[in-house]
Amino acid sequence: MGALYILISGAAFGLLPWFAHVSYDHGAEPLGMLTARFSIAALIMTGRHVLRRPSRPWPERKLFVQLFLLGALGYSVQSAFYLYGMKRIDISLATVIFYMFPVFVVLASWIFFRHSPTRAMLLCLPVTVIGAVLTAGQVKSGSWTGILLMLSAAIWYTGYILVSSRIVHIMGAPTSLMIVMIGAAVANLALWSIQRFDMPNDATGWAAITGAAVVSTILAMGLFFAGVSRIGPGEAAVLSTIEPVVSIGVGVIALDENLTPIRVIGAVLVLFGVTALAQFSRTTQN
Repeated sequence: MGALYILISGAAFGLLPWFAHVSYDHGAEPLGMLTARFSIAALIMTGRHVLRRPSRPWPERKLFVQLFLLGALGYSVQSAFYLYGMKRIDISLATVIFYMFPVFVVLASWIFFRHSPTRAMLLCLPVTVIGAVLTAGQVKSGSWTGILLMLSAAIWYTGYILVSSRIVHIMGAPTSLMIVMIGAAVANLALWSIQRFDMPNDATGWAAITGAAVVSTILAMGLFFAGVSRIGPGEAAVLSTIEPVVSIGVGVIALDENLTPIRVIGAVLVLFGVTALAQFSRTTQN
């Protein structure tokens, strides 16, 4: 069941680019889409908390602020980089570049937490980098801003992972996720109040954003946490590589993107490197 949860979670995360592009086609801008997505997710999670656990205490102020900022300054900013980058380059290219984040996690853990990678893990790093470079080389000359945005998303997500690993377990996944979503919603609503970013202009666009909130946010995160609790982070990281596969498939099948041989080679190298990194990380932890 744990493996099944992770596979479904990865597929749900992988559908986010499709939900985003549908909302764009129906009038939404990236920050407008994010404002609606996080607001819907925060309302659903808060309603669930009130109905199912009305007596459960909220975290103390310090922890609440930490989780709130994790959403407002962490997940919210990373998502903005991600969606703006994905709007500028093909989903298949953007996904491969973003999936460099496990490499950044390994390096950051080594630098800040003194978690020394094994020799095998170090051999995986250049494979992943070469794959990302090959993929980035397929981007048209006018789209380098998209590459920089996706790299920024990967780096920001690395910080989000490292910080969340230190504090999310204190209150448990559902409560932590709720407060993170509240923080992300408040941050985006504050920006929206200053500059009214466009929302969808019809029911199809709103259905896509609701799908992003329910499927690619609440369901994806909830099942990921449930899966990790059953099979551990190493196995979960390996199985989570289904996410870029689904995203690339969405780009090719639903959005008619071209998948050239070099793109395929780059994607395979990145997926191989990331999977091997996760496998060696799991072996080290065991």
